[in-house]
Amino acid sequence: MALYTIEADYSNRHCLTIEAPDEDTAVQIFYQKGGGDPIDGVGWDNFDVQEVDEDEAPDYTSEDYDPNGGKIRW
Repeated sequence: MALYTIEADYSNRHCLTIEAPDEDTAVQIFYQKGGGDPIDGVGWDNFDVQEVDEDEAPDYTSEDYDPNGGKIRW
């Protein structure tokens, strides 16, 4: 699986490294688990998704993805 670093603005800048099969799943994990309080999805801005070397330890993996959880369009 690929490793992605995702940054986005809410009230301040959040940055996590997430292992996921694709960018969209990585962003959904970011939103669900670590990027703030995913109550309504409103207020997120300036997403930056970059694939990174697999030497880094991920903050979250695809096992943290909840397909029934909140989702965000980015």
